[in-house]
Order: sequence, then structure tokens, then C-alpha cells
Amino acid sequence: MFKPETILDIRSRVAAVTGITLPYSIDVSRVQEGLHVTLQGGHAVIAAENENALARGYFLLSRCLREDRTEMDETQSRRFSACGAMADCSRGAVMTVRAVKRYIDQLASLGMNMLMLYTEDTYEVPEYPRLGYLRGRYTQEELRELDDYAASIGVELVPCIQTLGHMKQFLQWAENGTLRDQPDVLICGEEQTYAFIESCIRSMRSCMRSKRIHIGMDEAHGVGLGRYLARHGMADRFELLHAHVCRVTEICRAYDFKPMMWSDMYFRLGSKNNDYYDTESRIPQAIIDRIPEIELCYWDYYHTDEAFYDSMLARHEVMGSTVFAGGIWTWWGFLPQVDRTRRTMLPALRACARRRVDTVFATLWGDDGAETDIFLSSGLLPYFSENCWQGPECPETEIALAGELVSGIPQEVQDAFALLYPDDLGTPTGKNLIWCDPLFPLLHGMKDTYADAIDRAEHALAVLSRYDTLECRYAALVFQTVAGKAQVLQELRGLYCAGDREGLADIADKQLPALHKTYGELCRTHRALWIRDNKRPGWEVIALRYGAVSARLLDAAQEIREYLDGDIPVIEALEEEPMSPPRYTVYAALISPAAVTWTV
Repeated sequence: MFKPETILDIRSRVAAVTGITLPYSIDVSRVQEGLHVTLQGGHAVIAAENENALARGYFLLSRCLREDRTEMDETQSRRFSACGAMADCSRGAVMTVRAVKRYIDQLASLGMNMLMLYTEDTYEVPEYPRLGYLRGRYTQEELRELDDYAASIGVELVPCIQTLGHMKQFLQWAENGTLRDQPDVLICGEEQTYAFIESCIRSMRSCMRSKRIHIGMDEAHGVGLGRYLARHGMADRFELLHAHVCRVTEICRAYDFKPMMWSDMYFRLGSKNNDYYDTESRIPQAIIDRIPEIELCYWDYYHTDEAFYDSMLARHEVMGSTVFAGGIWTWWGFLPQVDRTRRTMLPALRACARRRVDTVFATLWGDDGAETDIFLSSGLLPYFSENCWQGPECPETEIALAGELVSGIPQEVQDAFALLYPDDLGTPTGKNLIWCDPLFPLLHGMKDTYADAIDRAEHALAVLSRYDTLECRYAALVFQTVAGKAQVLQELRGLYCAGDREGLADIADKQLPALHKTYGELCRTHRALWIRDNKRPGWEVIALRYGAVSARLLDAAQEIREYLDGDIPVIEALEEEPMSPPRYTVYAALISPAAVTWTV
């Protein structure tokens, strides 16, 4: 049976998520497997396998009440024994303890039972004080508090660290230089490396009760090609990776952890095209036969073809135990990519169900500064939870209704978010438009799409204006900024080439100053959202970007006015032929060709 205090705690936590206080009596019991919820005659019964399923039971009753239903009889069971999320706490935004607790309660309300906080260096390791220096790292005390909180509602908090690549933030400090192979990669085969890794794993063991640990090892592109090459010569990189995996696995076992790792390096090293998951990749059987007892995590957020996912899962099965990591698209700008998440994850999760994958989770990356607040995407979590509890044939209406309730974001607002991003990442909306330079012709060559961007923004603003929440005010300012910037870019070069001085004066004296004001309002609202949910370190990167683009708007207005006043003969940037940016790029590449050589 559940303890009375546990029942009361879980009921109140789900009510805090949904904003709904259930008005009727509810009998609660524990069953061996699954979840059964009934409501009839103003009386409800929840029979749940554990605390996590109990939270989902309260959530289902809350949905019933919200939808004005007076009866229900629902039996559900998990298709995946572990279904959760991985929150990126390494690309700038480190969620506060309070925000993580809120997120845990959202996951539990959906019946999702696992959370990973992706921490490359943002956790405390006493022996290495520069790990997480100025980065908002979690203290050991904070992680213990979160672990206890998660466990109390049936959510497993799984440590997630890096033990090979993605260590640039730590390796930049001179005192850690001897651990460096490449700027982003630890050197393999050296005892000091394994002493460092053991300290990291020991720290996590002191904080979390989970038997699992994610040890990373993805995208270590230069492994064996930096200081290792200089010291030891060219090595068989498969063998180098294999030896490193075995050594780290041994350390994990010594601390009673069962490790999992990203699988992409095996496929990439075997690819002639240097692709992440090349279908033609050839991994030596001798390597496959010697992979230690470790869960291989296949990550994929890019394909829309169920057959591709099925094929890659099949290839993973012959290599050992498989975990699937999908993606809720939060890593390209200011709002989650709703349509892209739907089109990639529905076929992926269908393939996982058919292949009987045991563990699936959604990654929510914060690439290039973590501009998207994680709670803006909570309405997309049900793509995972409902596929877990209702199966791959679950109607999308069910996903939408669950998303509304768990996030507090109405479906029409979620649909408005989707208007920021058309299908092609290279089109000039969202991140591209907000950060790009107003004079450099890196986006001027895409003039035919600006009208579409403005039209999308106007449609979104019509919806968002009906809601007065911080999230909606922020999203409205994103669209207002996009519309204003698109208007300038749509007109500027054409006016210049046509010699339209009156039009140029309007841009310099009215449009750019007005846009500058909008950027200021967006920055202030974005800051309020960040401070609500994240620690302060990391915001300085976004603040610098807003400061740079705002100053450049005024500078561009001044340059146009200098041209009109005859102080300069031409505007050099507008004399150049326009070019389109790369399909996928980072902040610096949107500013100037010279900027891609440095990182903000």
C-alpha cells in the first residue's frame, strides 16, 4: 500500500502542475503492474504499480475533470520500462533546483519515470575546482536534494556526464592541459585521465541512488589525433576507443553503476563518409564481439522515415543492449520546433515499440547558448509519455490534450510557436533573422521568403495577443522582432540598388530605431524567463548577443545616414552580391564572415 503522506504529497504535486484540485474522494491501491483509473458517481479509484503511475492516475483524473467528463474507466501499461527526458544543463542554461523540481513533477504527472541532467562540467567534483568554474554547476548537496525529490515521485535521476569528448569548457584552463588530447577531447590511455574520470564518477555516486550512469563519449571527433598522436603516434582508433570504453566501464562497475554511452563514435569511425549513423558504416566484428557490458544509446532526431529508425535499431541489437534517445527540438533558436519534433519522433517511437526497446528518452538540447527555455517545450513531452502508456497508435489529439494540461500552454499557442520555423532550417526565420547583421548580405539573397516570415509572424501575434503570460509575452516579442527584421531585410538592398533615398531614410530614421526598441523589450522579457528557471551563469552570453545586435542596429542606421548625407560614397556591405547562409549554422556565422573564427 502507499503511505498516506505519499498519497497526499503526490496528489498536491500533480495539482500544482495542472492547476486542478480534484473535488471528489479517491481510493488508492497498489497493483503489481500498470495503471487502472475509474470515475463514476463522483467517486474515483486509482490502482497503480508505483508512485510514478499514481501521479499519472491523478493526471488522468485531472484531464477528465477539465474536459467535463463525469465518468472514465481507463487501463494502461508501459510499453517502455523507462521513459524520460534529458535536460541540457551544459550549453549555458543550468536549471535552478526549484525549476528542476517543477520539471520532475511535470514528468511524473505524465507517468515518465526518468530524468537526466546533462552535465558536461556543471557538477561539483571537489578534487577538480575548475570543473564548472563560472558555469553555474550543481553542488553535491543540490544533486542529493534533487535525487530525493525525484525518488519520492518515482522518477529515477540518472547521472549524465562526459568521459571523452565535449570537455572544452573544462580543458580550456591551463591547469587541466595535461588531460587534453584535442581542445574538446580527453586524452586516452593516460592514468591521470582515469583518475579524473574516477573522481567524477565517485562524485555522482555520492549524490544519486540510480544504478545507471550515462558516460557520454559522443562526437569525440579528434580522439587520438592531437596530443595523443604527438606522444604515441597513430593508433588504431577503434582499438583506442575500445580500450577507453573498457577502462571507464570498469570504473563504473567499481562504484556500482551500470553505464550507458552514446553509440555514434562506433558508427562514425566505421564510416567512409564520416557520418554519425551511416547505413554503410562498417564496424569490425572483432570490436563488436569485445564491446563490454554497456548500454548503447542510439540518438536520432533527424529522420522522418520509420524504416530508417528500424534499420538502425536492428544494427544496434547485434551490438548489445540498446537505448533510444529522441529529441524534442529546443536547440535552434527561441522557441521549440513543434512540427519537426512531431514528424521525427512519431516514426521513431513506433519503431522503438515494435523493436521492444526497453528505455527511451527525449533529449532537449541547448546548443549555441540555450536560447529556448525548457518549459516552452513541456507540451511536447506527451509524444513520449503517450506512446509509452497508450501505445504507438495513440491519436495525436490525446497527445495534444495531455500537452496542454501538463504545460499550461494552450494548443493554439503551441501551434503559434510552430509558425516561427518552416520545414527548412536554412530559411530566414527565428534565430537567423534575430541575430543576423542588418547590412551584411548573408540573408539578403533569400528575399522571396521574407514576406512569408512576416505573414507567419502576424498570424502568431494574432493568437499570442490573447494571452497575458510571461511565455506568451516573450513569444510575441520574438515574432514582433522577426517581423521587424524581415521588413528591413526585405527592403534595404533593393532600395539601395534603386537609389531610393527616401526609402533608405525611412529605414535609418524610423524602422531601425523602432526595431532597436523591440530588441530591448525582447531582451528584458527573455531575461525574466531565464531568471525564473535558470541559474545566472550563461545569461551573460545571451546578454552579449542582445547588446551586440542592438548596438549594430544603431550603427547601421548611422552608416545609412552617412551615405545619404554624402559622408561616404557607398555602403560597402550592400555592394556585395547576396549569399545564403549554411543550412545549419551557429550564432557567430550569422553576424559576419570574420566572426566564425571565434566563439561567443
